[in-house]
Amino acid sequence: MSISVWLDETHTAHKPAGADVEVDVLIIGAGISGTSLAWWLKDSGLSIAIVDKGDIAAGASGRNAGFITCGSVEHYTRQVGRLGEDLAHTLWQHSQENLAMIRDYIVADGGVDCDFRQQGTYSLAGSEHEMRELEESAEMMQQRGIAVSLVDQAHIADKLGARGFFGGALFHDDGECHPVKLVRGIAQLSGASVYSHHEVHRLEPTGDVVRVHTQRAVFRASFVVMATNGLSAQLHPWFADKIYPTRGQILVTEPVAPMMAAPCYCNHVLDYFRQLPDGRVLIGGFRQLAKEAEVGVADTPNPEIHAALEAFLRRHFASLEKARVDYRWAGIMGFSADGQPMVGSLPQHPQVYFMGGFTGHGIGQAFRVAKVLADVMLHGESAGPYSARRFI
Repeated sequence: MSISVWLDETHTAHKPAGADVEVDVLIIGAGISGTSLAWWLKDSGLSIAIVDKGDIAAGASGRNAGFITCGSVEHYTRQVGRLGEDLAHTLWQHSQENLAMIRDYIVADGGVDCDFRQQGTYSLAGSEHEMRELEESAEMMQQRGIAVSLVDQAHIADKLGARGFFGGALFHDDGECHPVKLVRGIAQLSGASVYSHHEVHRLEPTGDVVRVHTQRAVFRASFVVMATNGLSAQLHPWFADKIYPTRGQILVTEPVAPMMAAPCYCNHVLDYFRQLPDGRVLIGGFRQLAKEAEVGVADTPNPEIHAALEAFLRRHFASLEKARVDYRWAGIMGFSADGQPMVGSLPQHPQVYFMGGFTGHGIGQAFRVAKVLADVMLHGESAGPYSARRFI
């Protein structure tokens, strides 16, 4: 989030009066969270604009695996141990509602074609220890009425074409999609004005108005929303110890014959893979191999991690032993300090709102979390477990 004086087209002593773009709400970030907020605000009567340094979904929202999963970044037993059973279950329910809202409001009623499917996801155990943890998680979840069932090695071989796992669990309600088609569809349905290739480099709150400077325009808004997730600290220092930019790695093979019935996680939800509608197989993860190197905003693929991703496919899938790799990329996620999304406004500037810290599960959480922020902005409601006050 830096613009040189040479690239700042607004930096001129002869800028005509009235050249500012004026809106009621300016959303910074055209990813899943920013476009979702615009959708929830569409009937408010407010004028809404979205700005982004690239195109719609050009950041993490267009660089993820397209999972719309329920839950969080860890097995249910660990979530319960860290948050308590009631809050862990509440957050799981919220993620279920997120998926249902996308399905019902965007895919069904909105008519957005984003390759949406709801055939569940698997969590596969790479060790006997993890299998025991999955068994404990499944038992706790079933007691809460969550649709989950355990599967054995024969099931995994038959439904996923995979080998080398100790069993797993099938979460029946999870889904998947083409994330760019989803986000672009939400943006279109929102009716918001979208200003692509406008990199914000300065916020200037003055009285009741916030001036937002990009390299191509100056926006004046009554309210500004930072939907910048992993890049938030680049725009405001308050986020430096609250949302950490973390790089994720993905590769995609050439098309192969259908073999995988649903997307999968493994290795304690750190690694993930799925077969796309055209037969290509996508795999991401292995950040644990180079945790320190994967912190930061550079979206360059890491050769060490990509070698591990490729080796994993060759080891666990006979049909992929000789498959060509067609795509390799990286993307910047926003990990919050406690693993949960955060919603609020800047302490010194209450007209500047934010949401972020989705910790690798933006597609699985952001649509509903955006509704929480919309209710905060429009009705003064509490952000509940997502309130950023927990960090103050």
